[in-house]
Amino acid sequence: MDKNEQRILHSWAVNAKPWTRVIRDQLLESRALVTDRAIVEAVVQLEPRTFLDIGCGEGWLCRELFCRGFDGWGVDGIAELVESARCFGDVRFVVSSYSDIPSQKFGSINKFDCFICNFSLLGERAIGEIAEAGKSLLEDKGKIIIQTLHPLMACGDSPYSDGWRESSWQGIQLEAFDPAPWYFRTIESWILEFNLRNYQLVKLIEPCHPKTKKPVSIVFIFEQN
Repeated sequence: MDKNEQRILHSWAVNAKPWTRVIRDQLLESRALVTDRAIVEAVVQLEPRTFLDIGCGEGWLCRELFCRGFDGWGVDGIAELVESARCFGDVRFVVSSYSDIPSQKFGSINKFDCFICNFSLLGERAIGEIAEAGKSLLEDKGKIIIQTLHPLMACGDSPYSDGWRESSWQGIQLEAFDPAPWYFRTIESWILEFNLRNYQLVKLIEPCHPKTKKPVSIVFIFEQN
């Protein structure tokens, strides 16, 4: 694991408690107004019988989908976030690195209809690890649903090309965060990286902010060939 990947894990371990407060108190405007609903709608429209929320954090998306009758599990590499997810009484959350997901047990579920990665593919290796996990854990024609920052908006003044960037963690009210690097990808790169691993893009969604009318995020839905 290179130093950037290590910094991501360290940062999220440090940020676990403040991030949980931000999510539960809906302190991040873009999530409250746009992106939370966007990922829920993307999943609901697919009507999966089973799902795996990869990088589930404190578990809000799993709980929302459980309430809607979907069966699934959440997995995250940060133990304190998984502990927060379990505190509501549901045990369907597992601590695991992405590379170790294929070796985990998910109750009676052996294969999933879809993976969900909601702002959780932050490292350079993450795509490869998720695609590899899909080989053994996704049903035939299984889907991977990804929501991430819209590359055109997140690029800022930097060159529009793949590479490591530093996060700023701005705009989250009074919470203090330990910033960490993240790996920026162009839209073309997201699609190409999954195509190379035998996944085909079947849908692309660009949720926009209701006030600015500019895209806040981008949602990719890939299907395993």
